[in-house]
Amino acid sequence: MNKENLYITYAPDEIKIFLSLAPHSNQTYTATSQLLKAAERISIFKDIPEFVLIKIVKNVKIIRYHNGEIVIKEKELTKSLFYILLGEVEVIKHNKIIATLNKQTIFGEIASLLNQPRSATIIASKENTTIIEFEIDFNLIKGDLGYYFAIIYKNLAIELAKKLL
Repeated sequence: MNKENLYITYAPDEIKIFLSLAPHSNQTYTATSQLLKAAERISIFKDIPEFVLIKIVKNVKIIRYHNGEIVIKEKELTKSLFYILLGEVEVIKHNKIIATLNKQTIFGEIASLLNQPRSATIIASKENTTIIEFEIDFNLIKGDLGYYFAIIYKNLAIELAKKLL
């Protein structure tokens, strides 16, 4: 095991974000708890109760990227969605920057929703870009959570429409 992986240090801006999400010292800092605390700022989770989020989100990770590190490669087949806690990323298609996404932005919806390869490469464009990566278990749509998935799909459609504008 690489020594770098044994200890995680956080930049001052990251610590501020974590404290704002969980201001009480007795709260835990797991990736899932951070996602749940950030959920009110994540557009696709609008009107989704916490108990539903706990059931449908999986494989939650908080990852810090350095300037120039690849978050997603075009044509990769992955199902993750990403939410920028800190920093920014560049969206690259055909070796051209087509967009810059800032903190409190979600991306990766198209590949997740359609189970298709990634349509662009995403690269961190600031030092200490901190991202929550997660998946939504769309297999649960057939159960008693179907109503909430309808809301998520509506929210995804709104988010994608805003990006097209």
